[in-house]
Amino acid sequence: MPAFLTNLMIDFSHWLRPWMPQLCMAVIASLLVIYGNNINRAVKQLVQGSHFIIRTAVFVLLCAVGYGMATVLLAPLLLKLLLNLGAQWYGLVIVLIFIVIGMLAQKHNYQ
Repeated sequence: MPAFLTNLMIDFSHWLRPWMPQLCMAVIASLLVIYGNNINRAVKQLVQGSHFIIRTAVFVLLCAVGYGMATVLLAPLLLKLLLNLGAQWYGLVIVLIFIVIGMLAQKHNYQ
């Protein structure tokens, strides 16, 4: 790879570095928004025959605790994974992740 391109990618990654925790949180939150209906539907099928109070409690726990905990726990893992790629790559990878998220959102009619 040409040195100027490598330097450009490293400079871009260093420019993004202060915002990486927020970018990782945005990635996880975006994926939860895109796939939240599918998760809710699957959980609804699991508790379909249960009493109203149990169904309500499961839904509240899923939305309030489950999605929040997933965001809080998965964002730092994604951050660690991205930063382990090295400064040459993590800026490019985060851009590609957001492009894929945009494509997924369009596929699921979130325009």
